[in-house]
Amino acid sequence: FVVVTQADDGLTSTSRSVMKMIGEAKYFFERDPLGQKVVDLLKELEEVFQLLRKKLRTALKSHLRELVAEGK
Repeated sequence: FVVVTQADDGLTSTSRSVMKMIGEAKYFFERDPLGQKVVDLLKELEEVFQLLRKKLRTALKSHLRELVAEGK
């Protein structure tokens, strides 16, 4: 009965695969022109959602004040 061990560098094949995919995604978003366009679009989308959130909060605040005023 013989057991052969591989050198253990602390990484499994799964973790190596995940690290490789993360590296590829990072490269895509940082270096690839299409990836950079995607990043720009996501930043613009974030700004739109922040503006939408602000407007919704303002509208909700106004509506709640009206409801409170009706209740008095």
